Amino acid sequence: MAKLDLGEMSPPKTLLLTLAIVIIVGAAGLLFDRLLIREGASRLDLMIASNVLTGCVAGILLLQIVRRERDRRTVIRERLQIVSEMNHHIRNALQVISFLVSKEQDQTTVEMVRSSVDRIQWALKEVLPGGQEIPKETWPAAPSKDLN
Repeated sequence: MAKLDLGEMSPPKTLLLTLAIVIIVGAAGLLFDRLLIREGASRLDLMIASNVLTGCVAGILLLQIVRRERDRRTVIRERLQIVSEMNHHIRNALQVISFLVSKEQDQTTVEMVRSSVDRIQWALKEVLPGGQEIPKETWPAAPSKDLN
């Protein structure tokens, strides 16, 4: 069965879902009315039983929608936790790389590593939520070019 993602539904799809629920609940109500009329229920019994049964159908539909939405939010929460943990581990590794690049004497290598660290920092900041950038002022100074 396809997953129902209410948070991502477009307005036309939301309208179609609403109409489908109205049709299902209305049809259930009519079906219950017909069945109860055939059984010879009195008017009051017919109204009470039909409304209770129709309410049960609506309640079951609502319960399914709420349960799926709760499950969807749980999955999203778990994924965000994983992303947050990965973000933390990647940033720790970047701090080590940034520190070790200060030991390198080749200016080209230092600039390539710093450029790569900047790209990773950008990705963590722009793509992943909850990131904190490693401040550039904590990076070691680039080695001077005249190392003779």
